[in-house]
Amino acid sequence: MSHLNFIHKRPLLTVALLFAMGAGAIFGNMVYLTDSINKELALKYADSYLIALNTFHSFYSSDVVARVKGSEVAVSSRYKELETSIPVPATLSIELANRISALESGVSTRLYSDFPFATRLNGGPRDPFESLALSNLRFAEDRALPFYRYEMIAGQQTLRYAKSLVMAESCVACHNSHPDSTKKDWQVGDVRGARVVNITLNRVHKIAQGGWLMTLFVLGAIVTVSILLIFVIIQALRSSIRMLSLTNTAYNRFVPHEFLSYLNKQSIIDVQLNDNIEKQMTILFSDIRSFTSISEGMTPQENFQFINDYLGIMGPIIRHNNGFIDKYIGDAIMALFDNTDDALQASLQMLATLKEYNIQNISRLPQELKIGIGVHQGKVRLGAIGEDGRMDGTVISDAVNLASRIESSTKLFGSQFLISEYALRNIEDSNHVESRLIGEVQVKGKLKSVTLYEVFSGEASDVIASKKATLELFEDAVRLYQAGSYDKALIKFSQCVDQSPEDNAAAYYQSLCRGKLVLKTDSE
Repeated sequence: MSHLNFIHKRPLLTVALLFAMGAGAIFGNMVYLTDSINKELALKYADSYLIALNTFHSFYSSDVVARVKGSEVAVSSRYKELETSIPVPATLSIELANRISALESGVSTRLYSDFPFATRLNGGPRDPFESLALSNLRFAEDRALPFYRYEMIAGQQTLRYAKSLVMAESCVACHNSHPDSTKKDWQVGDVRGARVVNITLNRVHKIAQGGWLMTLFVLGAIVTVSILLIFVIIQALRSSIRMLSLTNTAYNRFVPHEFLSYLNKQSIIDVQLNDNIEKQMTILFSDIRSFTSISEGMTPQENFQFINDYLGIMGPIIRHNNGFIDKYIGDAIMALFDNTDDALQASLQMLATLKEYNIQNISRLPQELKIGIGVHQGKVRLGAIGEDGRMDGTVISDAVNLASRIESSTKLFGSQFLISEYALRNIEDSNHVESRLIGEVQVKGKLKSVTLYEVFSGEASDVIASKKATLELFEDAVRLYQAGSYDKALIKFSQCVDQSPEDNAAAYYQSLCRGKLVLKTDSE
């Protein structure tokens, strides 16, 4: 996967690296092929060269020298000194080779024997290669095969290629009877000597250079076109990957990736209708207080801008605390967390951020912005609902409904943050949470009451101090109220209000107690 990201982010560098790798591979292969082919060409060139010389030598020996025997024309190695004479075959071959060597740059040839005529200077082997070649050719099973090696001569790699000279019938009689011959017992088929040709590979390279240049040009053109195609493909892939990334990002805005991971899906395209899973989760609901009155003085466009500004600062807080937003319901937020500690931290940070938001926007807000937060923990079922033409990811459970009702209860008690007793008990370090019992509340739509606590850790320091000072008094009053001792509860709630006039929950209970006592008096 790391390789694909690199190609995506660095296409030009990728193409340059591919070009360098391709060029290096081609160059290395060309060097290898050039050396191999040059050697092969040199072998073929040397073989053709010696075939031509040996054929001429045999033709001259059998068809020319044989015709003049017995005539007034002499056959001698000293033919230049005699008027009516022609050279012996070996002399003609040697002089012909010398002429050719003088004309052919990088090519030299020589005929030699370990039994040269007495009058032939330097007619024997000149170096170890010539001696070894003659020895191998003489004892080879197939005397038509060559003996060759590559040697460095004068700083150049050179092919040394030797073939045997085999005694024909016409040669045997001459050599066995000639006064200059150093061996008199030749037989037909004996190897009399060898002819060697030395060819520098630079010579062959020059011959093949034109073809190689054309080949190199064609290969270069192919490589260039290939790299251009690769570049175009990479650009297309990069564009596709970018579009796919943008599409995935857009999908994540509508369907959180956490939702997909809970369903064990890699992509939204894998989600099917009725896919669902049950999981223990903490649910957070938050809502803006008196939003209707706040929005009355705004145009629809201003309403959208206001809500998006507000959600824009609250959404990241939830994600930062390992939660994800299931849905926005106007100005309300429904979020899910794997544990209650994260939901608690998110709630407190939302309240702290709201204070800063109010300070920064005091001039343009018609009134101070307040929110209510309700938190509950329970089993939820996440999945896809809808129909084939339209599906939506959602969470269905009684716990979700209860969390929503708990948030609504913050309006009754004038609280910022209410949490169920079950969720509070699941906080790992609840000793550092400033909270107090609100009581058993019969929330709308529920037969059973739920015990709620008010978390006031996020309130102003003076409010925290006053609520902590009346904590025991308030909770005793709540228990008295739950037990139906409204007169005793009223006394304690009144004491709480006297000590802390800003205690909305105490004031609310105070009014409830008075209402209960009036009803009791009327009934009596």
